Formats: sequence, C-alpha cells, structure tokens
Amino acid sequence: MNAHADSAASKPKQNTPKATGSASDLQMEKQALRRHLALLREKLLPQQASDWSEAIGRQLLASALLASMVSARDAQTIQNGIEHPGIGLFMAMRQEVDFQQVWQPLRTHGFRLCFPRMTRSEDRTDLEFLAIPDQEDPARHLVQSRFGVREPAPATSQNGLSPCDPAIILLPGLGFDLAGNRLGWGQGYYDHYLARRLAQNPVNHPILIGVAYPFQILDQIPSGTNDIPVDYLLSPAGLVKTRHNGR
Repeated sequence: MNAHADSAASKPKQNTPKATGSASDLQMEKQALRRHLALLREKLLPQQASDWSEAIGRQLLASALLASMVSARDAQTIQNGIEHPGIGLFMAMRQEVDFQQVWQPLRTHGFRLCFPRMTRSEDRTDLEFLAIPDQEDPARHLVQSRFGVREPAPATSQNGLSPCDPAIILLPGLGFDLAGNRLGWGQGYYDHYLARRLAQNPVNHPILIGVAYPFQILDQIPSGTNDIPVDYLLSPAGLVKTRHNGR
C-alpha cells in the first residue's frame, strides 16, 4: 500500500491561507483555523475517534521506521549496553488520538514510555518528559494536571520516574500539512521544549511524528519562524515522510 497516496486521497481538500503579512496577521490566521479544526474535532463521534485511534496505533507498530529503530537499538544494546530509547507519548484530551492500546506493544519492542509534564516557575511554564518505570502501569503514575490532562507526577526516588529525552516524539495537534507544519493550541510548549533541547545538544534531534485524523491533514498550515516542523505524519492511512524531512 502506498501510504502517501492513501493519505492524500483520504484527506478532504481544505485550503488554508498562506503565512504572508505581519506577525499579527499570522496569529489571526492561526486562530481562525484553530477554531475551525477544534469544532470539527468536537463533532467527531466517539466510535469514529476510537476506530481511528486503533488504526493509527496499528500503523505506528507496523511502520518501517519503528522496525528500523528496533533493529538499530538491538545492535547498539548488544555492543554497548545502552539503555532502551524513549518514545514520547501523550494522554488524549478533547477527542485526541488515544495511544493506550500500544503501550505494551511498544514496551515489547524495547521502548521506554515517556510522557510530557508541565513544570511551572515564577514567570513561565515549561514542558519536560518523564519515563515510566518498566513493568509498571503508566496509569498509576499519571495525575490530573491544572490543564485538564493526565500527566506524570513529579519525579521522586520513591516513584521511580526519571527525566527522559525521547528518541521519537508523537505530537498532538489540531492540524498538519505535508510540509511538516503543525498547528497546536498556540502556547508553544513543544516548540520551546525542542528549542531548549537542541540548544543544549544540536545533534540530539528527536524524530518528530505529527499524529492526525484524516480531516486534520490540510493543504497548507500557516507557520512562522519559531514553529518547528515534524518529520513524519501518522494517520489511519499510514506513516509518511513530510517534505521537511531531509535528514
């Protein structure tokens, strides 16, 4: 199956404005598109969201990308005794894709499960990833955050949670395009996390996978200079490289 062709054929044609003009114009374009896509997702029937989530999980597990990382990890682990790579997940909210059905298969493939947590200082809120201890149910380590989404509790020596820089990060979003542009809720938490991580270690670039229902893949997403594009799009039709992915 040609996943790229399937993705292009299955998504509705939606025209979005080009990101031209001032920064305020760009923000207005993004806000209008956010409202439109959020409304579409709110109207999504629970059964349809569940079916698409299961299909997306199957496509992830069957992808050549995951298989290649497992093979590379096995070879490196044998040679160097390195720890298993982390995969950055997220907990579904507001009808987002639910990945709970792939937690155990990902562990079987040798990945550590890492979840985002929001940390707050006096003047800013940042995102970090924490790894769940192997063999333990992630659900018992997740608590309700002030944002209404379940996230890991603070890491302590007692609960075994530990900081993680995932090798792969699955990113939620309201919309994506095949150039890799992503439209989130506008807070920039993932962009800021990635910018900090790359500033600390420019070669430590994770593989970024945008997770989308078919209607969330558009012809064009308005984007600015601080928006970090994704390398792949994962949908019920498959996992496809974005035009950004030249690495």
